[in-house]
Amino acid sequence: MMELKEAPKHEGSSTSVQEDVAFNLAILSLTELLSLGGLLGNGVVLWLLSCNAYQNPFSIYLLDVACADLIFLGCHMVAVVSDLLPGQVDFPSFIQTSLATLRFLCYIVSLSLLAAISTEQCLATFFPAWYLCRRPRHLTTCVCALIWALCLLLDLMLTGACTLFLGESSSRLCWTLWVVLAALLAVLCCAMCVSSLFLLLRMEHGPQRHQPRGFPALVLLTVLLFLFCGLPFGIYWLSRNLHWHIPHYFYHLSFLTAGMHSAAKPVIYFCLGSARGQGLREPFRLVLQRALGDEAELGARREASHRGLMEVTA
Repeated sequence: MMELKEAPKHEGSSTSVQEDVAFNLAILSLTELLSLGGLLGNGVVLWLLSCNAYQNPFSIYLLDVACADLIFLGCHMVAVVSDLLPGQVDFPSFIQTSLATLRFLCYIVSLSLLAAISTEQCLATFFPAWYLCRRPRHLTTCVCALIWALCLLLDLMLTGACTLFLGESSSRLCWTLWVVLAALLAVLCCAMCVSSLFLLLRMEHGPQRHQPRGFPALVLLTVLLFLFCGLPFGIYWLSRNLHWHIPHYFYHLSFLTAGMHSAAKPVIYFCLGSARGQGLREPFRLVLQRALGDEAELGARREASHRGLMEVTA
């Protein structure tokens, strides 16, 4: 039976465990610090975006990403405590399962939202006329709601099939669902990579040849951040439940990179939106608006186009 559990079974002699304990404690302590900083950063982003969530479509995406990262980091900090203090803190099985369910839900939601953001930004770059005039007004809200609903359904099915949390487990159904999830992870990663590659080529060889700035640069950096920092966490979950062989140290390393993936996004927003020579003297609201500057301008042109069409019709 495949179990949706957090801590792997540690095998080997006591000597090897003693040799690894310093490394593991350093990695887990750094994970807790990164998660704490990520909670503060994503909390600020969530608060700022919630005040003006409907100025442009991509701010709604970032609002949902910040919400997913906030929940993920909160559960991440609690789950790491049992490994950071072995023998002193031992959570009941239902708490471990709840933390695993919430973390994996937010991980899949964040990945799906990043794929949607990169795909829509690519379409907006290559087909600006469609994006300005033909794009459904509430498309972003519907996409975000659909992503949360489908990911929640998949996560509950995994929890019910792979654990005793929702009743009797089923090893065959559990394995099938994890294979489906592996295929979904591959499709989403391919969608992000292909759309980001097209976006980068457009920026480098398009009519305006300059280094990507504003929201397109934010999309590219966020996708790269996921590939280097967020993907190992998904590989760990898949390898554990599909019985792939991975090195023992990959367990704690994937925890560290997962915390880094969720915590570094507010830093990217700040770096892209900060004006030269201003540093920390600018309010973060202005910095965040500048990071979304290209898309805010596109949204303004879209609204102006709609007003023009309404005036012509009248």
